[in-house]
Amino acid sequence: MNGGDKTPLREVRTFDVCAAGPAAYVKKSLHALVLSSYLNLLMLCTPFAGLAYYGGGSDGVVFTLSLLAIAPFAERLSYVTEQLALYTSETLGGLLNATFGNVTELIVSLFALRKGMLRIVQVSLLGSILSNMLLVLGCAFFFGGLRYREQTFSKTAGALNAGMLLLSVMSLMFPMVLQATHSELEDSSVLNVSRVVACMLLVTYCCYLVFQLHTHRHVFEESKEPGDGAADGDCDGDCDDDDDEEEAVLGLWGSIFWLGVITVFISFLSEFMVDALQGASENWGVPDLFLGTIVIPIVGNAAEHAAAVIFAVKNKMELALGIAVGSSTQIALFVVPLCIVIGWSVDQPLSLDFHPFETATLLLTVLLVGFLIQNGESNWLMGLMLVVAYCVVSAAYFVHTDAPGQLETPIAGTEL
Repeated sequence: MNGGDKTPLREVRTFDVCAAGPAAYVKKSLHALVLSSYLNLLMLCTPFAGLAYYGGGSDGVVFTLSLLAIAPFAERLSYVTEQLALYTSETLGGLLNATFGNVTELIVSLFALRKGMLRIVQVSLLGSILSNMLLVLGCAFFFGGLRYREQTFSKTAGALNAGMLLLSVMSLMFPMVLQATHSELEDSSVLNVSRVVACMLLVTYCCYLVFQLHTHRHVFEESKEPGDGAADGDCDGDCDDDDDEEEAVLGLWGSIFWLGVITVFISFLSEFMVDALQGASENWGVPDLFLGTIVIPIVGNAAEHAAAVIFAVKNKMELALGIAVGSSTQIALFVVPLCIVIGWSVDQPLSLDFHPFETATLLLTVLLVGFLIQNGESNWLMGLMLVVAYCVVSAAYFVHTDAPGQLETPIAGTEL
């Protein structure tokens, strides 16, 4: 750490993970990644999911095997990101975790966009934002609050994230209102506005990264001062801070390599699962729009969910907040407008008109999360509130459907 220096920036540390030789390094790395948890036994479902998918197995079997196989990979992704965070700042570690966690959503969206499934792109990305802000952040606050009575994070970072999310809601609100009130100049007005706004959002997100990682990175870094967090005995249970006791196992380049490998596995399994939704929906009698908005994002956000909870339990709230809220900000200000621009380049009329029900849901979610994180403190009750809010949203989407003609391609007919 920085010793007596009061700046909150963490010193970048170096570790010689190959001190015992390459063979010992490989053995230790594989043991940490594969043999350290019984949950990793579910990785054995991966080849069976592939065989069922390519061998013409039932959609229900493919969906179940893929879902089971994703769980350990998501948990390992959080471990690898934590290893990488030993060599970076807390902010960059959270940003990397959110980015790799969003790769699945981006890949699925690009497949759907290529097939012209524009409404599927919208609801899956919206569902990912809702899942991150309510379910992931709520579980992080709840489980972290069970161990620590009060947990703190940067008020400024929370306010900035809330402001960026409100900006994204504004970007969705005006195209939706134009379309709903039929007050546009011509039929292409909403699409043209969406494309211009998407370009502005991409520029804004690039500026946000410069602000977060360069000019004002101290705002997003975790600063442990006397009296913060659990330092003054406000912990319910064992509060040993193990920040400085973490062991570097994978190394910098090893962590980057395994992040890529695990992300590839998650992407393939997510594709299997999405492609099997049609049969699973018919067999289980679950509404298609519910699967697209709730089920797909929950699985896609499994990596963020596991990582945010683990970091919150270890009282690393800057990382947890960066993963949960930061991931939502990244989807709203980067992934969504990027899909708009890519759709523009391939002549697909994807717009920011997410329809009134979806836009209202996002607005209420952003207002709730912004209100809760504005004071820079969290506890288990705040987490419970967010989880309950997500259950309310899920119940609403279970009975929600688009009007005839609004859904260009039914979710149950996706072919990614």
